[in-house]
Amino acid sequence: MMIARMFGVLLLVVLAAGGTAVSAAVPNAQAGTDAYVRRMTEATLAAWPALAEFNEVTRVFADVQLLTSNGQRAWLMNAHGGREIDMAAVSAMGPSYEYKSFDKLRWQGRPAVFVGMGEVLPKDEMQRLKDPLAVPELFSLATHEAFHFYAEADWTHHPGAERSIRYPAIAEPRLYRNQMIRHLLAAVQGDADGMERASYWYHRWLSEHADESTRTRNTDRSEGGARYVELIAQLLALGLKPGTVEWQALMLEKLRPSSQTEYLAADHESYALGALAGHLLDRRGVNWLPRVARGEIPVSILLDSISPLENPPDESLERRLQAAIAEANRQAAQAFEPFLHRFNDPTGKRLLVPQGAMQGSFGLGNTYRIAALPEKIETGVVARFALSDGRIDLRAATVASRVKEDCGREDLYWILALTEAESKETAEGRLRFERDDLQLDIPYPLKSSQDPRSWCVQA
Repeated sequence: MMIARMFGVLLLVVLAAGGTAVSAAVPNAQAGTDAYVRRMTEATLAAWPALAEFNEVTRVFADVQLLTSNGQRAWLMNAHGGREIDMAAVSAMGPSYEYKSFDKLRWQGRPAVFVGMGEVLPKDEMQRLKDPLAVPELFSLATHEAFHFYAEADWTHHPGAERSIRYPAIAEPRLYRNQMIRHLLAAVQGDADGMERASYWYHRWLSEHADESTRTRNTDRSEGGARYVELIAQLLALGLKPGTVEWQALMLEKLRPSSQTEYLAADHESYALGALAGHLLDRRGVNWLPRVARGEIPVSILLDSISPLENPPDESLERRLQAAIAEANRQAAQAFEPFLHRFNDPTGKRLLVPQGAMQGSFGLGNTYRIAALPEKIETGVVARFALSDGRIDLRAATVASRVKEDCGREDLYWILALTEAESKETAEGRLRFERDDLQLDIPYPLKSSQDPRSWCVQA
């Protein structure tokens, strides 16, 4: 009954705040956009000041600004309110307006996060917002990325940690971490032995897959912390108070889907593990975010001191994970084969593109380590590189990446592999090429002094 009353009160609050739920259903695109922006502004105004007071790590939300645009109009919002702003000034910064694209920038000298609205908001997002308890996805994304951009700015980072999968992948560590997630959710739901059961799989993972626990520690901290803060912001946007019965009930609803997913990569698990551990630590009164900022991992803070309770694996889950990992290995091999053929072709070129040239948000499928290569192999990369006289667009591409000393400096280089035919210089002294996964138009690269097969893209 209490939850039902809460839902009813929230519905009245949202309807009173400018008729948002009604406006979102208006078929006129401009009216729908205005209603969506109002919902974003209301969420930001309600959540970000409260988030700034929630914890010392989240104080940055008192100053961060949120910019959004559909390419025709632009809006600014922050802890003090929101307004429409000059579109020309936003365009001059060159962001991508694609839905859910994001970027770190400064607006009038202050920190900001930009999120793109797309030309037309997705129908499913507009439909979802008819629920008065729904929070705009773009607000949640902006909160998540602002945490990465600004709250993490001074964090301690572990050397040697990276976001990668050993190829060929094996199912066992995925089983251990999936079991941890399920038992932690059970603990949130009231299972008295849930944390002890989770601790059993956690300690097995630490002892049997120490290499993975080392590689994932930064991601577990970063994505786990950001995901939890994102969920906190969603509840604060609804006017809920931390620790209340209503807060606990709605947080459980947001955490529940974590056990309905079967995770196939360690970095995908980081989000759920951080959110679940963070909530359980909050319930125990542990001020854990500052400890994460100093280098600890949310799930380790929670489970290191919990005595393990041995429990059997979910055999059905184990079979499904084994089948899914086998299929993922098969698909990865298909993605690797043409790339590795070009990458190892002595007549082709390896283009070294510096990380600093990447503009805006980027997408990534998985990152793999292959024993025979010092480079990492990145699949499903969607990224844009803006150069002084040209650009490179990756469209679900497979590339390599490596921090190395080359092209006059040490940098993280994204390494594109071109065949000899694809590497022809134009009469204008440029390299122009397009295929399904790659488009580029740049001044012809300069040969590396370190590796005869590598060529330096002029940033």
